[in-house]
Amino acid sequence: MGESVMEATITNWLKQPGDKIEKDELFVTIGTDKVDSDLPSEYEGILKEILVQEGEETKVGRPIAILEVSADTVVHTEKVEIQEAEIATSNSSVELLETKSLDGKSFLSPVVRRIAAEIGLEIEDLKKIVPTGENGRIRKVDILKYLKKDEKPVQAGPVSTKLNLNIQPEDTVEALPRIRQIAAQHLQSSYQIIPHVTTFCEVNVSNLVAHREAIKDSFQKENGVKVTYTHFIMKAVVDTLIEFPKFNAWMNEDELITKADINLGFATALPDGNLIVPNVKKVNEMSLKEIIENVNLIGNNAKSNQLKSTDIQDTTFTVSNTGIFGSLMGTPIISRPQVAVLALGEIRSGAGVVVINRKEELAVCKMMMLSLSYDHRVIDGALASQFLSSLKKRLENIQ
Repeated sequence: MGESVMEATITNWLKQPGDKIEKDELFVTIGTDKVDSDLPSEYEGILKEILVQEGEETKVGRPIAILEVSADTVVHTEKVEIQEAEIATSNSSVELLETKSLDGKSFLSPVVRRIAAEIGLEIEDLKKIVPTGENGRIRKVDILKYLKKDEKPVQAGPVSTKLNLNIQPEDTVEALPRIRQIAAQHLQSSYQIIPHVTTFCEVNVSNLVAHREAIKDSFQKENGVKVTYTHFIMKAVVDTLIEFPKFNAWMNEDELITKADINLGFATALPDGNLIVPNVKKVNEMSLKEIIENVNLIGNNAKSNQLKSTDIQDTTFTVSNTGIFGSLMGTPIISRPQVAVLALGEIRSGAGVVVINRKEELAVCKMMMLSLSYDHRVIDGALASQFLSSLKKRLENIQ
């Protein structure tokens, strides 16, 4: 459901116990803080039992229903048995435990002996494990359970920071919508983990404004789509990300994953006033026309609550156009695991410097502020300034 989604609500069961479900048939609607999605079944079968009722929340990864299917259609996620020959030809340098049984009483499979060797378990440790396999065999899950026995229990939840406020009878008290509550938790977590730095850049977009005015009618007539300033800026951002691939990346604790494809996220206002950030996949392979078509399609789906869960997954870089609401600039918060986010300010008339007859003169120009927030663990100020300077040059030289 997306890398930042931790829980979801069952919105609507499209099938009931006893109903047959075809492969890829939609059978349940699940709502998250980001989007409502109709989920398809991975298998053909009979819905035997519903484990989570409509309106109830559940953690992502937990079962929500039991489906009866043909055994030969199921692809298991874990292979428990493994042949001795496969272990022997493994490229790993970790060797198996030499013993194949505990006091000659229970057979130790190659998988168990290999795991024990990798994590440093001795024979005496294995004797303490309660086996659950046939004929007293120790299984992989038994070892994992044994290793977790000394772990401290996780706290039930965060400590409340609610204040004892002086609320008057005439005051209005309302709970934040669920989408706002979960978004708040995600943003707070991102802001606490990521060392944010924001660098600003002022851009003279007079050429961009003039170019768009000159071609907008012919472009729409030839391509059937309306071109906006944001579309041109997105194309320039994509070209700049190709030049500076370090900004098109994910940070996962101590690992930096530089992404080959650019999945460009863009903030979109929903009818209820909330924001959502869908993305266009592999935008680095698209022309300006294709970018416009995909942005318009996904934006319209967001406004009509028709987004798919895949539309909000795997964003690699985000552009937020706060300028359309009249703001001059902002300091956007990075959404994990991304390492940077760009905010666009309002395009406004202001004083700018133009070159006339090789002399710099002040003139009324169309100006815009760019705000780039970046993860200081990965990106320093010099690289961020180079990124913005390159983007600035592209925007100012649009013809």
